[in-house]
Amino acid sequence: MTTPPPGHGAAAAAIARAVVAGVRHALPEHAVLFDASATEFVAALVTSRRPDEPLGTFTGAAAFRRAGVAEHEVGGDVDRLARAYQTAGRHALPVIAELGRRSDAGAVGTGVEAVLRCVDVLIRLSTEAYRAAQAPDVPALRRDLLHAITTGRPWTGLAARAGWTPPERVVAVVVAAGTEAPRFGPEVLADLTAEHPFLLLPATADLSRVLGQEPAAAGPAVPPSEAGTSLRWARRTWELHKRGLVPGAGLVRWSEHLTTHWLIADELLTGVLATRALAPLSGLSPNQRGKLADTLDAVLAARGGAPEIAARLGIHPQTARNRLRRLRALFGARLEVPEERLTLRIALRARRVLDPEAVR
Repeated sequence: MTTPPPGHGAAAAAIARAVVAGVRHALPEHAVLFDASATEFVAALVTSRRPDEPLGTFTGAAAFRRAGVAEHEVGGDVDRLARAYQTAGRHALPVIAELGRRSDAGAVGTGVEAVLRCVDVLIRLSTEAYRAAQAPDVPALRRDLLHAITTGRPWTGLAARAGWTPPERVVAVVVAAGTEAPRFGPEVLADLTAEHPFLLLPATADLSRVLGQEPAAAGPAVPPSEAGTSLRWARRTWELHKRGLVPGAGLVRWSEHLTTHWLIADELLTGVLATRALAPLSGLSPNQRGKLADTLDAVLAARGGAPEIAARLGIHPQTARNRLRRLRALFGARLEVPEERLTLRIALRARRVLDPEAVR
C-alpha cells in the first residue's frame, strides 16, 4: 500500500490520533476501550497494513473487537459502530489536508484512500465480534434454562433463545453420574455436570427409550412451571433407591413407591410410631421378633384363620395357631380394633422400610 503524506511514521501517527479521537467522540460510552495500543494499530493500518496480514498480530485490534462485544451487551446496533468509524475517518480529513499543504498535494488523495481502507478494517473487526457475541452458547443456554425452570426463576425468555418449546407437562429425571448426552433429543434439557445429574423431558416422552437400561429416578408429570416439584420427588426417589429402600433396576418411578415416600417423609415420626405400635415385640429375641412380626403381618392381611395364615407364611397350621395365640397374648384386643389394626400394618411396613434399629 502507498504510504500517506511525507513524514511516514509521524504523519500516520497524526492521522491515527485524529481517527481514534473521532471514534471516542462518536462512542463516548466505549471511549475507555480505545487506548494507546488502538492508536498504534490504526497508524499501522494507515501506513503498511496489507489485506492478507492476520489482524490478530496487532494488539490494538482487540479494542475494536471489544467495542463490538460491548455494543452487543448494551443492546446496541452494529450499524451505529460503522457510522461512528466513518465519522471518525472524516474527522481525520483536516489533518490529511494540512499534511498535504506541508508537502505534496497529491499525497492528500493517498491519505484519504488509506483512511478509507482503515475504516473498512475497523468496521469488519467490530462487526465480526458483534456477530460472534450474538451467537448463543446453546448448551450453556439450555443448562441455564433448566436451572431457571427447576428453581422457579423466569425462564420464558431463555426458552426462546435456546430454541426450546415448552411441552404441556414435563417430567424430571435424576440419572447416574457418567450418563452421556448424545442420545438425548432437542426436547430434553439436561445438566449432566451437576453433583446429581438430571434431565427434564416432555411427559409424553418414552423414558425407557430415552434412558435405556441406565439407572434413573423419575418424578411426577407436572406443568413446566412446577418442574421444581417433579425434580424434588425425582431426587428423593433416587436417594431412596441408592439407600436400598426402593427396589428395581433401570428406571425407578416415584409413583410406584408412594407408600415408601410417605413413610420416609418424616423418619423420626415414623420410627416413633413403629416403635410404640410394635412395643410388645421388643422384649423378644431377634429371631422370635422376626417370626412373630411376619405372622402379625399375615394375621392383619388375612380374612380367615390359622389355615390361611399358614398358607401365606408356608408353615404348618399348628405352628400358625401357636404364633397366633402368642400374638393375642402380646397385643390383646388391639388385634380386633380396626384403627389399631391399621396402625399395626403401617408400623410393620415402616419396619421393613426403615433400618431395623430405628424401630426397636
